Amino acid sequence: MTVSNAPPANGLDRPNKPATRLLLSLLRRSRGALALALIACIANGVSSVLLVATLNRALSAPAAADLPLALRFGACALVALIARIVSGVLFAGLSQDTMGHMREHAAARVAAAELRDVERVGAAPVQSVLTDDATNVSMLFFALPNIVMHGSIVAGCLAYLARLSWPICVLALAAILIGSLGYRYGDIRAIASLEAAGRAQDRLFDYLGALFAGAKELKLHRKRARQFVDGQLGAAITEVRDHRRRAFVAYAAGVGWIIFLFYVFLGAATFVPSIGVHADAHAAAGYVIVFLFMLVPLDGLLNNLPTVNAARVSLERIERVLAEFEEPHRAAVPATASGAPCATFRALTLRGITHAYFHERDERMFRIGPIDLSFRPGELVFIVGGNGSGKTTLAKVLTGLYEPQGGVIEVDGLPVTRDTRPAYRERFSTVFNDFHLFDTLLGIVDPDDTNAAARAAADARANALLAKLALDHKVRVENGTFSTRALSTGQRKRLALVVAYLEDRPFYLFDEWAADQDPSFKAVFYEQLLPELRARGKTVVVITHDDRYFPVADRVLKLDNGAIVNETRGVQHAVAGHSAARATMHADVQQPKRDAS
Repeated sequence: MTVSNAPPANGLDRPNKPATRLLLSLLRRSRGALALALIACIANGVSSVLLVATLNRALSAPAAADLPLALRFGACALVALIARIVSGVLFAGLSQDTMGHMREHAAARVAAAELRDVERVGAAPVQSVLTDDATNVSMLFFALPNIVMHGSIVAGCLAYLARLSWPICVLALAAILIGSLGYRYGDIRAIASLEAAGRAQDRLFDYLGALFAGAKELKLHRKRARQFVDGQLGAAITEVRDHRRRAFVAYAAGVGWIIFLFYVFLGAATFVPSIGVHADAHAAAGYVIVFLFMLVPLDGLLNNLPTVNAARVSLERIERVLAEFEEPHRAAVPATASGAPCATFRALTLRGITHAYFHERDERMFRIGPIDLSFRPGELVFIVGGNGSGKTTLAKVLTGLYEPQGGVIEVDGLPVTRDTRPAYRERFSTVFNDFHLFDTLLGIVDPDDTNAAARAAADARANALLAKLALDHKVRVENGTFSTRALSTGQRKRLALVVAYLEDRPFYLFDEWAADQDPSFKAVFYEQLLPELRARGKTVVVITHDDRYFPVADRVLKLDNGAIVNETRGVQHAVAGHSAARATMHADVQQPKRDAS
């Protein structure tokens, strides 16, 4: 899913303040370096103009004055060299710092956003702004020193021309003004093309993701692969290329137009006697020297302006994409004396909970609720129902990932509000069907902890669980890092279960966890692991289709079309033998056969 980057209806009146505000906020920590770099650029420009003035004076001065002028020329050259190196080094650092700050800002914004916003926007636009657009903004700091230095040189040359001859200066300004009008026309077309290229690139990143996610389907169907690579993916690549080509062609034409007008100015100043240049040969030579010297920095100035405009368009795109994520609501998270979020509860209740969303498969709004449920510690609950009945949506509302649109969730009689929802989510350990497995035990083992004994103890607990889940022959944990994640889906789910156990939270939720396990390990999960969690006082909710294990649960809730249509209670008490399965988590269990499932 991609975010719409279409321009506002009134594109001509779109302000640049959000983009400028974002850039200034990113540069807040580098204001001193930026100021010093700009001063160095101006010093380079001023010293370069003084070089020309000194050279022009030396050509018309008597030989006796050569030594002082030579010394001044050498001093100006040295200042220009030092200023250029200083500005280049500072702007290179600013470029990389700004790109890093921008990526940190975007990543933090996405991490703090609501899950609904993350799912709605999708990864492609964020990947696009974190790569190409962030690079465009960083390139601004390679173009900026050239713009400031070349701009200073052009301004200084114009001032020197004004000193030599006002008519010549006015003629040069007229050439710049007329050329700027033509350049602006091309600039408008170029910016429109750059914005279109940005929207096309979002689609390109979406297709690049599909190239990996759909690798199996493409390998099994050559015609599908050809249509995808040559058709959809190829069209997106071509669209990005063509839009950017049109943008830079427009800029090249604008630069060429201004340079052509300066040649016209040079011809007029040289070959039109009425201007009065021919009256003084030395003055004419000065005009030509200044003008020729000004051509190179003017060309450099104009050729760097596209980089600035590309950065401005990218800043606006970044701000627009990040605006799709609701501004995170920063609320204090209650904590215990140890600093860990308060997670215990006596009763968790859902009262009249409703939540609606657009169901893409049926192209209609799907609604769950109103739902009234209550959960207590030491309770094992199964949620069953057909595909599309709303089980996973209910699980996301229950765990605080989705905000209920109606009703209230209460913990020990207190309602969960927007302020307390982050703390509420800390009560849950989950393994969803579309889970992600990180390569380290994030939030459980601190890699910066200098206490080697604590890290070793955490590794030992993790490796004991790996042995319990028949994974010790495949994976080891060292310094809080898994030795590998190259496992089958079922094995990676067991690894996710290890992480959930290590979190040791009061409420566990498993979404179709056993669907990818072999029969022997399914039995271990339902008949040993789940009762063990219940015996430890954990509340456990399992979304499942394994009806043969329904007797293990305290309650079985059937969901249909977003509503609870049936609830079966107390079935497990009629089944013998389950009391033995309620051993502690540290008891030895019979290992299932080691398989590659």
